[in-house]
Amino acid sequence: MKLQVAVDLLTTEDALELAGKVAEYVDIIELGTPLIKAAGLAVVTAVKEAHPDKIVFADMKTMDAGELEADIAFKAGADLVTVLGSADDSTIAGAVKAAKAHNKGIVVDLIGVADKVSRAKEVRALGAKFVEMHAGLDEQAQPGYDLNGLLSAGAEARVPFSVAGGVNLSTIAAVQQAGADVAVAGGAIYGAADPALAAKALRAAIV
Repeated sequence: MKLQVAVDLLTTEDALELAGKVAEYVDIIELGTPLIKAAGLAVVTAVKEAHPDKIVFADMKTMDAGELEADIAFKAGADLVTVLGSADDSTIAGAVKAAKAHNKGIVVDLIGVADKVSRAKEVRALGAKFVEMHAGLDEQAQPGYDLNGLLSAGAEARVPFSVAGGVNLSTIAAVQQAGADVAVAGGAIYGAADPALAAKALRAAIV
């Protein structure tokens, strides 16, 4: 199982600083949607140039103009780009077309999708490299939220998937047990007093 850090900061400088601390422990560096909106796609270029050996994930959350938006992100240096699972099939197919042209990948983010299992199978058939079983920060803040719904959906879908939404040292074993290909940790790393130590501990917990 790969470890992905979600960099939900707001400046290129902060993103580069965090990436520099944790890169040796992670496989994928994700540049979050707020970061891309605040700093522009130049942050993707900067992080890829600083860490050419890492998979750089641009969390675009594209909902329309799939081929165009994916092409822009790939040209900026992204290896993986997200499209929302609630987007039209043609949008996802367009993004996949751009990915093939660049020899890169599309990840379909199932945030807000009610039937994640069915949609996961559909978008995989459209050419998604993997799907992201994702609960956003707002959903995670609701009373009673837990990770189990995402894990069971991932296990049932039987397609390559990542899990994002409460992955930390106490849940990462369950994420791996559910069969996830990628565990996505955000606040558990960037919110830690020592992000490098937190990333190292998560890496060590993956067997």
